[in-house]
Amino acid sequence: MAEAGQRLRPPLAFPAELRPFFRQSRIPAAALGSLRRAIEADDTFRRRLSAGALPELVDPIGIEWLRRADGWQERIVELVEQADQDTQRADTASTLRRAERRREAAEQAAIRTRAELVALRTRIEDLLQQLDEQRAAHEDAVSGARHTAALLAASRTAERHANDRAEAARARLAAVELERDTAQQRAQEAKGQRDALLADRAERAGVGLAAAQVAELRTVAQSARSVADRLSELVDVGGSTRRPLGLPGGVVRDSLRATEHLLRAPGALVVVDGYNVAKLGWPDGALAEQRERSLDVIEDAARRFGSDVTVVFDGADVVGAHSARRRLAGVVYSPAGVTADDVIRSIVGGTPPERPVVVVTNDQAVRRSVAAAGANLISSDAFLALARR
Repeated sequence: MAEAGQRLRPPLAFPAELRPFFRQSRIPAAALGSLRRAIEADDTFRRRLSAGALPELVDPIGIEWLRRADGWQERIVELVEQADQDTQRADTASTLRRAERRREAAEQAAIRTRAELVALRTRIEDLLQQLDEQRAAHEDAVSGARHTAALLAASRTAERHANDRAEAARARLAAVELERDTAQQRAQEAKGQRDALLADRAERAGVGLAAAQVAELRTVAQSARSVADRLSELVDVGGSTRRPLGLPGGVVRDSLRATEHLLRAPGALVVVDGYNVAKLGWPDGALAEQRERSLDVIEDAARRFGSDVTVVFDGADVVGAHSARRRLAGVVYSPAGVTADDVIRSIVGGTPPERPVVVVTNDQAVRRSVAAAGANLISSDAFLALARR
């Protein structure tokens, strides 16, 4: 206002302290005290300022200070108190807003905590379920171990019986060989007698053999024929006309190349000891999981190598045992009271001898018996190593 008043005629008088601040857009806060004192000292200029002090430009306390109407100081005190109250209310409102924000943050934290609690409870339930499954798998493993121990004991008993039968067969064979040697010796003696008789006949020119000598020759011939028949029977007993498949030159048995060669053999029947493969490949899984995962791998191998596969499991009372979902691999479950090992032996024995049979197992007793029947062998380790490639 002092600067604008200089364009009036006559110019507006003003305190000289104001001139340094002409053409400045903002007065520094440090200069406000000296400017206030200069305006207070010039009542005429102050009254002119009060006439132009609009509420848009000057606050109520400043207007009272410029106009200085009666009671202006009391009104300024009231305005200052009102301003303090407004500030306090604003502070209280700000405090309330901050408290509200903290309350909302606490509620959000409580919601997150409840969600985490629900997730932890779900996790605990999952862990308890896994624990139950592990316990069931452990019980299955213990049961399987007991079953294996029983099979081992039975196998040892069968081995002893087989050894006894082999000893008896060897004794019979020794007796037959002795009888054969005796018969051969008697045949040689008869031949000598025949030669002597023929020589004597030649000397006598027409003299025939004695009846006793002819009967003796007939008895020796019959004895030799009987011994030959018994030897033929011994050679045929327990023999198998099936011959194992040969491996290409330089291929080591149970190697990946040998395993693939046997799985790709045209017309061959591949018999897999199901739980032997399943428990080796997935030892930590439940019994049903082991069975399903092994069937998936076996079916994939049948698809890749074009194999005709039959998988044998223990127990026809297994849930889902007769499912028809599988197409490439046939699945057989042993009936009650019969082990899968016996079913495998039966399948090998019942397959026509002209058809090759390949058995996948690590069970030594099964390997010995099916090998004696002319089947090829693949270890469960080699089969899994090739199937998982």
